Amino acid sequence: MRWLAYLHPALMIVVLTLGLVVLREGLRIRRARFYGHEIDSSLHRRLGRIFVALIVLGFGAGLVSMAWLRQKALFESVHSTLATGVLVGLLLAAAFGLWLERSEDDRVRGIHLSFAAGGLLLALTAAVAGFAILP
Repeated sequence: MRWLAYLHPALMIVVLTLGLVVLREGLRIRRARFYGHEIDSSLHRRLGRIFVALIVLGFGAGLVSMAWLRQKALFESVHSTLATGVLVGLLLAAAFGLWLERSEDDRVRGIHLSFAAGGLLLALTAAVAGFAILP
């Protein structure tokens, strides 16, 4: 049963890898727009939705892991504080991404990028902080 404590970190590494793929796709779209090329953004949108859903599930799985598998208090580690910031940042990025998808409002692009890149950077920081609380 002790191996279950490593399931959340292992799966979140896979999720972070997906997040880097989503970021790469977003930067590819940004570069194409900069040069005035038409580009299909459907892969970025599809993978972004999956990524955010997995982040939400991973956040919940982390809470379950701390409470059930480790019998530790919730929200007492730096990792949990960072993970909460990740959740908020990426949910805001998703909300602005949906707004952008529906309106093509250029003012929203920078906001979407800022929350998405910031959330992903915070996620990588949370991953490093998570190593301190491994069993």
